[in-house]
Amino acid sequence: MKLSTRLRIRCALVWIARIAVGTTFIISGWAKAIDPWGFVIKVGEYLSAWDFALPHEAVAAACVTLACVEFITGILLLSGALKRTTAIVAAAMMAFMLPLTLYIAVADPVPDCGCFGDLWIISNWATFAKNVVISAFIIYLLVYNRYVRGIFPAAIQWLVVAVSAAFPLTLALIGYQIQPLVDFRQYKTGTVMFAGTDIADTPDEYFVYEKDGERRQFTLDELPDSTWTFVEAPQDETGDRFGGGISVVDADGYDIASDLADTDAKQLYLIVPDPNMHYLIYAHYVQRMAEYARRTGVDFIALLGFGGQYAERWKDWVRPDFDIYTADATALKQIVRGREALVYADGGIIKWKRTLRSLPQSLPDSTSADTLDIISAPDDGRLHGTLLIIYLASMLTIYLLGQSPKALRFFIRLTGHK
Repeated sequence: MKLSTRLRIRCALVWIARIAVGTTFIISGWAKAIDPWGFVIKVGEYLSAWDFALPHEAVAAACVTLACVEFITGILLLSGALKRTTAIVAAAMMAFMLPLTLYIAVADPVPDCGCFGDLWIISNWATFAKNVVISAFIIYLLVYNRYVRGIFPAAIQWLVVAVSAAFPLTLALIGYQIQPLVDFRQYKTGTVMFAGTDIADTPDEYFVYEKDGERRQFTLDELPDSTWTFVEAPQDETGDRFGGGISVVDADGYDIASDLADTDAKQLYLIVPDPNMHYLIYAHYVQRMAEYARRTGVDFIALLGFGGQYAERWKDWVRPDFDIYTADATALKQIVRGREALVYADGGIIKWKRTLRSLPQSLPDSTSADTLDIISAPDDGRLHGTLLIIYLASMLTIYLLGQSPKALRFFIRLTGHK
């Protein structure tokens, strides 16, 4: 085979490897950055399965960092920038992830690895197989990546890194502080919040939790504390968890989800998945929001992801003067992200959902619900679309900047100037 032919084949294989690995890293990093709370929850499941505890802030910072590193690495691989360094970073990541995903596939500590968040849920063995293929491509890139030129000149590749770090970091900050800009879960804005399932009324249906290797069944009104890890929920006829609706239980153990959904009223739901002292920061604000809701004719309802003594202790802390019901914590985390949040529904349809910290702290002294109606939903696609356009425009500008010397030389030849 001629040398030129071998070089063309090698160049083609390098670009195939760059596209395969780069695209995988980009999608994985983007999905994690969009929904940082979801990634934190998944990591928490791993830590709980391994009986290992870390501060929430440390886990959240590590999750956001990993999402950004994955995205940046994917962009650099796809564009052929920082060829040696990027191949080494990708290899280091897979040297850790490949044996980890093998262990997860064999031991099955969690139902799915969470590599692509809620965007694409694949089995643990499928994840391991994917990592084997990706690792093979990366090994090839370790040898040959530096021999094939990339899209951006070396002098401006640091701009690619900076811009590609800013984009996922912005997505992650918004997703953590407010809500994910793109929602892959079942309870998106514009969908029905409750379908009125009757899980709690059926004695043989239960939720499975695990702690220290022990799995135990709990009914909805007897859910355990946060030291237990959620494993399995009741499924509808299609096998879809919570796909048929979320059960909401009152103090007497009756499922009232259908009553909450079957209304034309406007509703404001306070969602608190886990019992923790952090809520006390917003307790006074929530009381003021509940008063504002009553003045404007909006039903204010609290849904707690815990019951029994934990719910009673929570009530002693905050002294609420609004209706409180119980739902499964995992189900509530499918509706909204964050430690505590509000969901605004009109006629049972979700209009917006936001963490308490992202809401206006000053409430009008009026009998109109205009303040609630004008709050925007972060997951309507517009803000993410705007950020994506800005990012792509920045990358195009960097590319044109890299091509400017060639453009200048072409102009000189075209005009005949010397």
